[in-house]
Amino acid sequence: MEINLTDIIPLVGLYAETHYRFRLFPFSRYYRAEPEIIFDAPFRIEPDATLPVTLIIKDADRFPVDVLDINLTVYRDDDRVTLETALNVRIDTPFWHQIFDVDVSGLPAERLSVEASVRIRNGRRIRIVRLDNHAGLSHAPLQVLKAADPLPKLAGWLAGELHTHTQYGCDQVEFGAPLESIQSTARAIGLDWAALTDHSYNLDDLEDDYLHDDPTLAKWRRFKQHAAHLNRQAAGVVLVPGEELTCRSAKGRNVHMLVLGEESFLPGSGDSAQKWLRTGSELSVSEALGKVSEAALCAAAHPFAPVPGLERLLIRRGGWLQTDLEHPRLDGWQILNGAENNELIRSLNRWTASLLAGERKYIYAGNDSHGNFNRFRQVKLPMISLHEHHGHLFGKQTTHVMIDGGINAGAIVAALKAGRAFVSDGPALELTLLKDGRELQSGSVVSTTGSEKIRVRYKTTPEFGKVAQIKVLTSGSTETAREETAFELGEKSGHELNDPLNGEFIIPACGHKYLRAELLTRDRGGKGRFALTNPIWINKQSDRFHGQRR
Repeated sequence: MEINLTDIIPLVGLYAETHYRFRLFPFSRYYRAEPEIIFDAPFRIEPDATLPVTLIIKDADRFPVDVLDINLTVYRDDDRVTLETALNVRIDTPFWHQIFDVDVSGLPAERLSVEASVRIRNGRRIRIVRLDNHAGLSHAPLQVLKAADPLPKLAGWLAGELHTHTQYGCDQVEFGAPLESIQSTARAIGLDWAALTDHSYNLDDLEDDYLHDDPTLAKWRRFKQHAAHLNRQAAGVVLVPGEELTCRSAKGRNVHMLVLGEESFLPGSGDSAQKWLRTGSELSVSEALGKVSEAALCAAAHPFAPVPGLERLLIRRGGWLQTDLEHPRLDGWQILNGAENNELIRSLNRWTASLLAGERKYIYAGNDSHGNFNRFRQVKLPMISLHEHHGHLFGKQTTHVMIDGGINAGAIVAALKAGRAFVSDGPALELTLLKDGRELQSGSVVSTTGSEKIRVRYKTTPEFGKVAQIKVLTSGSTETAREETAFELGEKSGHELNDPLNGEFIIPACGHKYLRAELLTRDRGGKGRFALTNPIWINKQSDRFHGQRR
């Protein structure tokens, strides 16, 4: 009998796949002899958006069912909208979905509750599934914020999701969202693009057998063709296909790299858990970076997220090493991965240390969502219990890019590679150096004479809080390995913002090595949000300055 590592490794933290059971110990408290049934919806929608609710039915080839009808109710207090749809379809395929668009224009711009149920016939038995059929979960209504204002975006910038998994990433313990749902959900949230980054060890599988590879790469090709088709058919959100490549660090540990804009497939199966004792990936970080085209974006995926001890032991997972992070072909680091701020602080400290050391790496943000738009359903105790939380939600932490030319996948990848990007969990922030009539964005390398100006633009809404602080930061003028604040506006600076929601200011250009900007907001409940720009590198320093606002 062929044994794969998922027969041994605890599956804590992975998707709540209810049909997988250890071969050696087939007991499972959450196993159900019916397909997985899940409703999902975005965590927020734009003021004028319809609400797309996705129904996913998985593994119906093993457990066919008849879907009779669905009932959706979206409400706030006594205001409600109901959608009832008769389907009467037989579902017997591995993966099926349908999107139901609910008109919520008559509901207030507040947090809405979504009740969703489907009536199915399984053999002779008819039953109603509410929200999902996962054992032990809450089945509580989804919570969706209907925003009063659009997602903050500055002119010329496109907001997007850098790291998400799709239906093509299906294996024994996880799967992602349908491409159509990713596109419709992104549009509803207010995003302009979404990168599709399924694991390399899933994209080369046989389409009907996730434990064996397909030398013809039919799934990989169909994945890219599907994204291209949707980009042609549906305007408004660009899908950027890529992969999350498993490769070996300098110490032989498996790490993940996001690769976008690469035409060829890169193999990486080291932590696939498909074969016992086979944990070596085909390519090292250096070898992978030597194979990609010059046009491709390569970014270290969640490089500072902690790796569980058993994953280190059984599938040789590890953290990114500094020598790999500094590779000249690596464009940057995905320092935001849908987690809480403790990971942000750790990641930001590592990045600023690298800037002070002279490295020129860009930062990016994504959420590593595995088909979870509103809540993350996850294994708690393998074969015993599941749980749910609100981390790693699609579109929660965003990367904004400024592109050249038309809006397409190639232009988005080019902007990411050039560092014309900032990261955010809500507010928008732009850093520009004005020189000789030109506007030089983040990622630029500039020779300064002392006559240049820096322009900072910002935008937020009450949803994300008023601006509490904006800083322009630069390398220290001495060898203190510490950044200096070149200019600051906000509560503790003595310089107040004329408008705490939307504005700009211009200051004389000055600094050492680089300039970057940070923005912090605070809402009425005290919660803070942030935006961080990539640096502008400068090769001449001048005196410190005082800003003049306008």
